[in-house]
Amino acid sequence: MALDGQVAVITGSSRGIGRAVALAFAERGAQVVVNSHSDTAGGEELAASICARGGQALYVQGDVADPADVERLFTSAEAAYGRVDVLVNNAGLTEGMPLLESTQEHWLRILNINLMSTVLCSIRAAKTMTAQGSGTIINTSSIRGFDANGREGVMAYSAAKAAVNNFTRTLAKELAPTVRVNAVAPGFVATSYMDRVTDELKQAWLENIPLKDFIAPDDIAGAYVYLAEAPYVTGTLLTADAGFTLGHG
Repeated sequence: MALDGQVAVITGSSRGIGRAVALAFAERGAQVVVNSHSDTAGGEELAASICARGGQALYVQGDVADPADVERLFTSAEAAYGRVDVLVNNAGLTEGMPLLESTQEHWLRILNINLMSTVLCSIRAAKTMTAQGSGTIINTSSIRGFDANGREGVMAYSAAKAAVNNFTRTLAKELAPTVRVNAVAPGFVATSYMDRVTDELKQAWLENIPLKDFIAPDDIAGAYVYLAEAPYVTGTLLTADAGFTLGHG
């Protein structure tokens, strides 16, 4: 397996998509560094679960929008495993707010966790990866980051993910040929976020999804595994959305 013995740092991995990616990577032999900001119990439980299954995992709490915490995350990973082969930038936050009610504080909070965390972790990872001669970075974007798919009410989040898309492709150019950089743009994934959504809104979304289903976190994790293992894929924005961005007739 291509991930066997690889060291993978996965931010925002105590639950949801990040947790599923951590488990999928561990199943393929990766040594996984789990990270979360506030959900320490979930992060510790996940690392313990991977170890109980015979894998190797380490939990490091930290706010990856904070440069000091980013440095501690990577220093801990390198101290434990000696290198970092894969970075999955998955930490993120969706917070709805109409534009005319939004504040600078709101915009900076959303941009920091969805964009700047990706930038800061990528810079730190790239230093290690270029020094060791190889590596791959996988960012988590969103369907909201593509043309005409930004959603009113979550404008800051949509703008941040559009920036992640551009950052991904530009970084791929800058770090080639040593480091590959790609992104996954998920559609509607059945995470705990769905618990806060009304049944009416869920039904409206389903009506505009050609495959007529929400995506399980375990299934979306396969997109990350593919990008981690594909040796000649870089600068790609892999959309996994059950067809939502095809348009609605």
